[in-house]
Amino acid sequence: MKITERRIHTEQPDIAQPGGHRHTAARRRWLGFTRHYLEMVVAMLVGMVVLGGALRVILDAAGVPYSMDLYPALVILEMGVTMTVAMCAWMRLRRHGWPGTLEMGAVMLAPAVVMVPLVWLGALGGGVAMTLEHVVMFPLMLAVMLRRRDEYLTHADHGRRGGGKGSRSSRVGRMLGRGALIVIAFLLLPSIFFVTDSTAYEAGRYRPPTANTVTAATLPTHDPAKPTVAIVVGNHGANVADVLVPYEILAATGAFNLYTVAPERRPTPLLGGLDLVPDLSFAQLRQRLGGVAPDVVVVPDMPTDAAGDAQVTAWLRDTAGQGKGILLGVCTGARLLAEAGLLDGRDATSHWFRLSGLQDNHPEVHWRRGSRYLDDGDVITTGGLLSSVDGTLRVIERLLNGDAAAAAARAIGWRYYSPGTAAALPPSRLTPADAVTHLLNVGFRAKTTTVGVMLSDGVGELELASVFSSFAEVKSARTIAVAAGHGAVRSRHGLTLLPRADLDRVAGDVDRLLVPGSAAPELAADVPVTYLHRQPGFAFDEVLREMARTMDVPTARWAAKILEYPDTGLRLSGPDWPWMPTLRPILLGLAGLAALGIALRLLRLARRSR
Repeated sequence: MKITERRIHTEQPDIAQPGGHRHTAARRRWLGFTRHYLEMVVAMLVGMVVLGGALRVILDAAGVPYSMDLYPALVILEMGVTMTVAMCAWMRLRRHGWPGTLEMGAVMLAPAVVMVPLVWLGALGGGVAMTLEHVVMFPLMLAVMLRRRDEYLTHADHGRRGGGKGSRSSRVGRMLGRGALIVIAFLLLPSIFFVTDSTAYEAGRYRPPTANTVTAATLPTHDPAKPTVAIVVGNHGANVADVLVPYEILAATGAFNLYTVAPERRPTPLLGGLDLVPDLSFAQLRQRLGGVAPDVVVVPDMPTDAAGDAQVTAWLRDTAGQGKGILLGVCTGARLLAEAGLLDGRDATSHWFRLSGLQDNHPEVHWRRGSRYLDDGDVITTGGLLSSVDGTLRVIERLLNGDAAAAAARAIGWRYYSPGTAAALPPSRLTPADAVTHLLNVGFRAKTTTVGVMLSDGVGELELASVFSSFAEVKSARTIAVAAGHGAVRSRHGLTLLPRADLDRVAGDVDRLLVPGSAAPELAADVPVTYLHRQPGFAFDEVLREMARTMDVPTARWAAKILEYPDTGLRLSGPDWPWMPTLRPILLGLAGLAALGIALRLLRLARRSR
């Protein structure tokens, strides 16, 4: 009787249990579905960071510039492909079949395929298209998963198709998932800081002038017996070395009428935080020369700006159309000559770091490497930055003579003058060490160091260029022009320069003060002061040594490489690696891992409470 009662008791149905089981199982499957969706999102991000990062390292090592500014459509397509490839690889690891995997891959690539033609046609900007691509991909992925919800709900249970919870495929999947989460957690904060800092720094390379008033320039009397040289600067700025280095070399001869000119005569920024008031506008130069073209037009690198470029290229075409004089394209000033159509069918050169991009954008030009300048008759183009010294000396040879060029080289301390021919330029490529140094300086030191550069009447143009260009080209520190007062400063040969900070209040703005100029006055300041040019020699020598001492040797060497400075015997001394910029992303990555650990702990506690 007891046995029967026990049997009857155990066989009685539990009315609440079946519904509870169904509810719990469904909830578990949808939670797994959500986890599966998040895993695929993580896989996409890993593809963008790892595969996309590897591609950029390879292109940089090959010396191929690759950025949204240069190739917006290609960057959009590349991001779509790398994210899709990683996500599809993860789906195959999760034992999804090929039909579902290929369908998801096609849907993920669809936004990029749609955006690329719109960017090519100019209907969308690169940044807008990139944002739309990322915004659209995630709901599209969710829509496909919901359409095939039976498949994704099945795969939401790890290993359901691949075996039990302890099956090999399940273990591999969990291991890879945890690894992906760890990688993303470690890279997320450094990536955010890198993008934020580097974007802000790039945007500030040509910060608009703080003063809009035009200071009257005291122009020398025009001597019709002398050749006239016009150095062009755009309304939105120009490279500081490309402008000031040729200016001082030509001015040192005393044999030229020398003017800086711009579409409009107003303060314009030179790279690194130095504001220049051009001597003349295009119209004023034409009036001063009586409608005759200058004997020499120097075209420096300028920030890309569609309206500003159009003004400059139209003026260049009009000037070259008069069939007189020499065009000197300095560094990537060759871009503007090419866009004006003045290099079609010609041999030309430019900065080694930008040459590949110029080859892609202007295949009609015969771009050459391995020479500091190329003389093609009425057009001379130079390599980067300090190769402009050789190109300018070639102009002096052409219009004056070799003795005048040799004297100009001695006046500026240039030991590498090659009379009558261009010196060879050793091939330069971006090495892995260069790439790491560059990335650390761009993303993790840009906001931490501000260097004041003292302006004083009579300072040499080359001396100013040595400071602003060296720091700005490698983005190792923010530079800002400082003066004792708010008025304009006149350089050694008469350029009108405007400061951005007052020496009396410099302590709150800069970390240290660099004083260029062999005759610079002694200063009393509340920050460390370094006098750079008290010893004779080429102006850039001591600046590069200062960078090595106060920052690190790899950064100074990278600066010399970007400047195309030929001297390998600078005897640089200082820290052998940028340790602080290296430590910053590591600490950010560890903070990301700590945040992941806390989040996972809270998630476990929440599950236990349920």
